[in-house]
Amino acid sequence: MKHSFKIDNIAYTQLMIGINSLFFAERKGNSSDFRLYFDDLWLSDTAVIDDIHKSKGEWAVDLVFASIHNPLKFIRRFIISHPCPKRAAQKAHFMRRLAAKDQRGTLYVNIEQLDLCKN
Repeated sequence: MKHSFKIDNIAYTQLMIGINSLFFAERKGNSSDFRLYFDDLWLSDTAVIDDIHKSKGEWAVDLVFASIHNPLKFIRRFIISHPCPKRAAQKAHFMRRLAAKDQRGTLYVNIEQLDLCKN
């Protein structure tokens, strides 16, 4: 038999105060905030880089889409996670080739374009 959910008056009052304060804290985004998603022509000139790292006890595969003209302009997307590092590397390789506009992999990001300071 299920019991009905009950909340005391103090907790309910605090909950309502928190919900009402969201009206003043949140605001609508401008169209300029979504320009990255609408202006996606730069994605045609991107190098796809697969990133495999250990996360939460499994090997996570992320794909990084970096512009070849401006490497600081990139999108990082989580793809899949796998317990075996070899299978994760295999899936990363196939997903990178599938996502890349250039299947041969001739588009790449030059690290010298970033002007990194190694201090």
